[in-house]
Amino acid sequence: MKQVRILSFAALAAGMGLFSSCNDDDPKPVVIPPSESGLIEVDGGGSTYPNTAYIDLSTGEQTAIQRESWDLAFSSGSDFKVLINGTTGAMASSTGKTDISQVGADEIAAAEASGELILTFTNLEGILHVDDAANPLSNTAIAAISPTAGDNEVYLLNRGTSEATERPWKKIRITRNGTGYTLEHADADSDTFTSLEVSKNSEGNLVYVSFEDGIVEVEPAKTAWDIAWTAGTSSTPYPDATNGTLAYFFQDLVYNNIYGGVGAAQVLEADIAYADFTEEDVFSLSFETADRLVIGSSWRSGGGPPGTPAPAVKTDIYYVVKDADANIYKVRFLSLTKDGERGMPTFEYELVVEG
Repeated sequence: MKQVRILSFAALAAGMGLFSSCNDDDPKPVVIPPSESGLIEVDGGGSTYPNTAYIDLSTGEQTAIQRESWDLAFSSGSDFKVLINGTTGAMASSTGKTDISQVGADEIAAAEASGELILTFTNLEGILHVDDAANPLSNTAIAAISPTAGDNEVYLLNRGTSEATERPWKKIRITRNGTGYTLEHADADSDTFTSLEVSKNSEGNLVYVSFEDGIVEVEPAKTAWDIAWTAGTSSTPYPDATNGTLAYFFQDLVYNNIYGGVGAAQVLEADIAYADFTEEDVFSLSFETADRLVIGSSWRSGGGPPGTPAPAVKTDIYYVVKDADANIYKVRFLSLTKDGERGMPTFEYELVVEG
């Protein structure tokens, strides 16, 4: 269930001068209902889009986190999977070795020469070295962590440079530690490494780690956000690429919180106008909870190579979002910029069904 703001009746009554000491019954909580509507200016941080903004429609609040503040994200679910930071264009590949001290200059030189860990349109096999764009935990660049320690290999990790600070590549090895993980990491040409224990957190989808700062706070609790605006690694059909799909870096992606139980659906204005969409129309929709790119980049058009139209908000589409408490909102993007600056789009939303 989504966390809600609760005020006890006793506290409320005391503030109003209504508290009576003769009543020893436990007070009943007063649950604040979900936000009915609002206009949100996304705090993407500006033209270099340095932030990921997590947004909770039921409160109208957002949490902005710098994209480069983390490197790895460890699943808190029943599985043992680890994500790399697609919001900076990170890429990872296995070295085939299980001893981190045996990985160094030769492996780095080979990876750099091949270009396999560089996110460009010329890297036609890049899709093999990034997390799945639509459902990251379904297909991770780092293999699921085996209970047999000797099966877990060392990976080379390019931390990404897409509008983030260029940082040294890393070598990493992850094993299980009871119900958690053990991470070994070092600069790719280092002879020594650092070890970190990572415990799962049932309140969150993932536990985030920075190589510089250890375990860090990034994503809010899994019940405390519905959609996130960010930049990140996505994919597109490409006939000459491996499996016909190419990995590439994209600004203005919007994810729905599939691991927190948030579903989303697209609606065309030509089918039902945004202003006319009501509770009765909800029954015609199927909410997608396995693909976080239902909104994705489909809310905007343009951009790309020189000569293509400038990016702009689409006016013929909007979205319906169902949160983990079954509150259902219609969401429409209004602008791509603020005062002409990218990285600060605006959208409106309205409660259609209260869960």
